[in-house]
Amino acid sequence: MNCTSFTFADIFAGIGGVRLGLEQAGGTCVFSSETDLDARRTYEANFGTVPSGDIREADPDQIPDFDILAAGFPYAISQVWGESGLFRAVERLLEKKRPEAFFLENGKNLLTHSGGKTYGEMKARLSQLGYTVYGKVLNAWDYGIPQKRERLVTVGFREPILFAFPEPVPKEERKSLADILEPEETIKRSCYVSRKIRERKMEKMMERCAEEPERPYITNENVSGMVTPHHYACSLRAGASANYLLVNNERRVTERELFRFQGFPDSYRMPSSLVEVKNLTGNSSSVPMVYAVARQMLSSVELYQGETVGLERDRAKKVLDRFLAKKGQEPWKVIQAAEILRRKRLNPELCLENGDTYKKESRRWRDEAAGELLGDSYCPPATGQDSLFYKNALPPEILRVLGEENCRTGGAVEAYIYRRLTEKDRRFRALLKPWLSEKEGEERDPAELLEGLTAPGPEREKREIREILARVLLDTFRTVLEPESREEQGEWEKRSGRAAELLTGKREGDEGFLTLECLRLWYDRIFQGPCREEMREEAERRLCRAVRERFGEEKRPWKALSRRGYEDLRDGFWK
Repeated sequence: MNCTSFTFADIFAGIGGVRLGLEQAGGTCVFSSETDLDARRTYEANFGTVPSGDIREADPDQIPDFDILAAGFPYAISQVWGESGLFRAVERLLEKKRPEAFFLENGKNLLTHSGGKTYGEMKARLSQLGYTVYGKVLNAWDYGIPQKRERLVTVGFREPILFAFPEPVPKEERKSLADILEPEETIKRSCYVSRKIRERKMEKMMERCAEEPERPYITNENVSGMVTPHHYACSLRAGASANYLLVNNERRVTERELFRFQGFPDSYRMPSSLVEVKNLTGNSSSVPMVYAVARQMLSSVELYQGETVGLERDRAKKVLDRFLAKKGQEPWKVIQAAEILRRKRLNPELCLENGDTYKKESRRWRDEAAGELLGDSYCPPATGQDSLFYKNALPPEILRVLGEENCRTGGAVEAYIYRRLTEKDRRFRALLKPWLSEKEGEERDPAELLEGLTAPGPEREKREIREILARVLLDTFRTVLEPESREEQGEWEKRSGRAAELLTGKREGDEGFLTLECLRLWYDRIFQGPCREEMREEAERRLCRAVRERFGEEKRPWKALSRRGYEDLRDGFWK
């Protein structure tokens, strides 16, 4: 198995918690299955693929080969065990596909079911299939998130590989409750419980506490009515039990917070229904815990295979990621690093450990590539201030390891660097795509455009979009209320541009009067609400025209590199 670019099948996939953890470890999902309709919809919204249905009915011959089988079991043991149970489907895939390894996750009650006989037999059957099997109860709390969630994790290897489950993350590196909770000023009023409930909860809690704990805290009320405060969340569960978790005895946990408690990124798309969110997150796997186990599995395989470059490569990637993520990082430095690695790939004789031999040349390589990517907007840095190696941003010994990895993967490190350099631009262009299109019948939703402006992206361009939205709002009202001559319209558009800058806070450097939420409410009324018939067509026409005028002819950096084949070049480790 190639530990830097492995594949996996994601069965009993839920909303993709296991998938996210394995992808973070470098994996690529080639098959998924799930039967719950809500989970399937959410999975599709986030991963762009609809999971297959019941895995027990799938034909293994129709499933692509994969390196690791991943299976989470958010089911009662009665559904997992037995001849027609879900575990039998796992056995069948292991028999037919013979993957290098597997990762199984179950509720910890499986360990003690029937006095331990059920799990003992399960491990024995996995061993009979030729796998070396390990099992342990792990707590998500130990791997970086403030949720105490114990799950039984079972891993196995086709080879006799020695394995130890990952050590807990140091406490100082774990997220606290404060890191998870959303700012109080953003919480909807509907999240807060009534005064009567709040007082009852507080009274129950104070029966056990001498004084109120330091905020923030979360209380959990068990079935006997006992209210206990913690600086972490108790295990999330599907169904009504999630209602018993209250932040500071005042409000329920929000939908986004529920996802954060499972380690999902804020970019993950949530269902609109709170009931769905509680059920789906309660049944999900903890992403950081899956990631920690997956990395440990890969390290064990690498050690077994006798690879020695793993630790060096891991350090080099961390240094590279810090370099790429540096606030205010100059694009030309990123381009120069990528071009050095590219030249090494094209000329294996180049010695990256001796930077003096290519420092001067690397500036020429950089300027050629930057001109192609950035066009007329590229301005070479001043002489004497342009060294990539200033303060050892990327020391030669790190470049050496990156160069070896880049040659081994046919350019995947270059692709990774350029993907990181252009990802904000590509995400922004995808957001604008419906508004740049001149195709009739194109679905255009200002709500999606406004939501996209909250995600990471080019800040200057995002502010310009806000100004366009504000200006179009003013122009649409004026046109609908008071049609004017062409001369009057030209003069008005000059004034409306200045007004839009004022309303969106450009001059003051803040959000101004027309915040994103305020704009969303206005455009909801125009596109979906009572003003739709009178104003939508005019607003949509003006928005499309304004976006095309500003962004229609812009040079697209990623497209300039398409001839190099970076779009299709991926290696799991550098993903």
